[in-house]
Amino acid sequence: MSVMAGSVELDVLIPRLGQKRPVFHSEADFQHALAWEAHQIDPELQIRLETHPEPNVRLDLLLTHPDLRAYTVVEPKYLTALWSGLVNGEQFALKNQGAQDVRAYDIVKDIGRLERFVAGKPGWNGTFIAISNDPAYWRPVTHGRATNAAAFRLYEGITLSGTRSSGPNTRAGTMRNREAPIELRGVHRLRWRDYSRVDATPSGAFRLMALEVRP
Repeated sequence: MSVMAGSVELDVLIPRLGQKRPVFHSEADFQHALAWEAHQIDPELQIRLETHPEPNVRLDLLLTHPDLRAYTVVEPKYLTALWSGLVNGEQFALKNQGAQDVRAYDIVKDIGRLERFVAGKPGWNGTFIAISNDPAYWRPVTHGRATNAAAFRLYEGITLSGTRSSGPNTRAGTMRNREAPIELRGVHRLRWRDYSRVDATPSGAFRLMALEVRP
């Protein structure tokens, strides 16, 4: 796991966050809670949400520690299956987002964007974090057939590297505005781990996948 902005270890932050916030209402809720917990660990951190540091570049979360000359770009993703329930007295109703192929493309694109943004920037790194209660993201299919979205699978143990592009038989509507291949500079082996369990149903188990991007 990575160290963010030179002072916050993700291996410390994630268990603390999981205890306080085992489930989130939305991706924005997750992003805010993640930023707040990082600030709780190190009050000297400077935190910025939804920044635009360069033309046509948007960053979800930027953590900076000028005294340490350390800067981390964070891309959080919240991938939900249908679930509703009461957690610590708070009611939640998560939607079934579906469209896993489309969401997975966007995630691989985010990783590539992190690579490009931190490239050549001493003191910078990137952190990608996904939390999901949808096993379709981490559990490989067993049919063994090649699929048009195989390059964007996020299954446990998958390695992402090189050029990632959709298969030749992908329908135009499926990957509309997502036709371009994605070039990854690094090699990223995906590992999922337990994040929280809010009830005994399959969609009550949340898992987390995180990876670090270095210049």
